[in-house]
Amino acid sequence: MPASVEARPRDSRGYPVPAITPWEGDEPQFALTDYGRSAECAQRRLCSVCDTLIPKGPVWRVVGAAESSAIREALAAGRPYRNMAATLEAPGHRACMLYASMVCPYLARPNARRGLSAQTPDDMTEHVVRGAVRGELGAVVGFADYEFAVTPSRVLFRFLDVVEYLPHDTADQHLEELRAELARSAGRSGGGQPR
Repeated sequence: MPASVEARPRDSRGYPVPAITPWEGDEPQFALTDYGRSAECAQRRLCSVCDTLIPKGPVWRVVGAAESSAIREALAAGRPYRNMAATLEAPGHRACMLYASMVCPYLARPNARRGLSAQTPDDMTEHVVRGAVRGELGAVVGFADYEFAVTPSRVLFRFLDVVEYLPHDTADQHLEELRAELARSAGRSGGGQPR
């Protein structure tokens, strides 16, 4: 676990709560996104998982089957990939997204199903349906940068120029990559050992 994630507030089971997760009383609502926190993270370039600054340079996010396949096909053909469709999914650090891909039940496994439906489905959230399957071949993807727009009801992101593509069927395939990233991070900061 990245140290910055370990420092996050915990739910009653002891699970760290991502920065953009809303709370209802004392309980985090893991399947939902807090609009205000998402906007703050976008505007201040904060990681959507750990809430600390993402240094200038690449950002990462976890993508599902459809986007992963499109990226894979573009890279295999030697074409640049740029999805002009906006997403509600905010970026984060490489280590945080590798970690999130493994611990979030929906992101981790191809047969995982969504636990909730979108509260007010529209063209951007109609795929968020209780019971929907993640599908084959997710990925942790690095992008050179991101753009965002804060609207009255949501924060929209677009990601530019793929710099790293780490596909997975099951996200535990990223465990060694996460360990290596945590070791590099500890070396850069001079801090203690990763957990």
